[in-house]
Amino acid sequence: MAEQNEQYEQVIAAVLHVMQNDYAGQPECETRSNPLSLLEALGAAAGAGTLDDALFVRYVRQYLSGFQDPTLSFEVSSKADFTSVTCGFSVRRFGDELYVTAARDDKRLVPGDALVRLDGHTLDEYLTRLINNPVNGDDSERQLWNDVLPYCAHMQVRHADGAEEDLPVRTFPARGFRESLRAPTVEVVENVGPRGNELAAVITAHHFVDDSLLALLQERFADIQRADRVIIDVRDVTEGMIGNAYGLLALFFDREANLKDLMGEQFIYTRYTQLNAHLRQRQLKRLLDLSDAEGRAWVQAEIDHVAECAGAGFVKEAEFEEDMLFPPAPEHQRTFLLTDVSTSGVGERLAAIAARAAEAGCGNVQRVGRATRGSLDYSNLVSAVLTEKFSLVFPISKTEAAHEGNGTLGRGIAPDVYIPFTPAECAQDVVQQQALELP
Repeated sequence: MAEQNEQYEQVIAAVLHVMQNDYAGQPECETRSNPLSLLEALGAAAGAGTLDDALFVRYVRQYLSGFQDPTLSFEVSSKADFTSVTCGFSVRRFGDELYVTAARDDKRLVPGDALVRLDGHTLDEYLTRLINNPVNGDDSERQLWNDVLPYCAHMQVRHADGAEEDLPVRTFPARGFRESLRAPTVEVVENVGPRGNELAAVITAHHFVDDSLLALLQERFADIQRADRVIIDVRDVTEGMIGNAYGLLALFFDREANLKDLMGEQFIYTRYTQLNAHLRQRQLKRLLDLSDAEGRAWVQAEIDHVAECAGAGFVKEAEFEEDMLFPPAPEHQRTFLLTDVSTSGVGERLAAIAARAAEAGCGNVQRVGRATRGSLDYSNLVSAVLTEKFSLVFPISKTEAAHEGNGTLGRGIAPDVYIPFTPAECAQDVVQQQALELP
């Protein structure tokens, strides 16, 4: 036990050192770091003899979640005694209660049920018992509770029919990455719009990991082209590559648009500490082995650049979007992009492109729903292997806006039409319905 606790101490020391000295989110994220709460919790568990791999991972992940940066992750290998679990349902906060929005595994609950107490505490009381506020900040509408709930012992539930009971929290094995991916859909809806005489195509994208959406867009091309309005739902998109979303950009502009020209020259600041330079070079050397002759020249130039910058701290570098030309949307057609706090990664980049197109006067998109996660400030992820069990994944670059204190972290990209969450959304898709009816 003593030897294991010593290993935990070494891992924590390494994590805290990286977050202070190598993480791209400094100094602007310093106020989101509360290492004392982490150290106190770990010390108490070690003293009580309850500290094991599972509790250690839980505490470290709570600490990192407090930064509100979804690019940060504490990875666990198969050598650790840890199993990822869920509570079997999803919730959304409204006021002082958590409302069940979906119950995939825990059949004791239904959408519309409300969790009014966790382990006998109000939500705000319960938060004080956790490390570093791991629910995405203090704004109740933007809070994300799903990862916290599996570690409650019991919950006081007010069911949709008004009955109340105290239930033990059950846990279920988390689904694997591939198993959790849902297929995209296209649905044609008639008699919509403010006058009820329009045809809509509702495109729901849950991810951009592969080209499944592009294949579906090609298959349903005729339905999409004849629609008076297109609803693009990226509310739960987190994973994927922007190239797999390019098929949607043909619906984003009212005239021909070049993505590189639209977004312009963008600057990032990369933190070239000795550790970050080493980890970045290691990545690039793996890429070098997989590249063709033309690609190898570019990768080698990057390796040389990183070597020159090692130890220099933050270095300003230019970036450009792909030099790609997109046609205008059909002249009669309007596009609505649905976003929420769960929208991050590629989904959030689409929101940023739509916002930039509106600023440039060539946009065909109205953004509806709620502000996105705020995941675009940090990039160029590297992985620091800490032990055979644990690794820390963190970004080494940040946008110029984040560098100047004007990033999206904690606030996201606001929609054009804001629709606050209410419990009514547990029973019907209020955001999509409003997008179908907006003038």
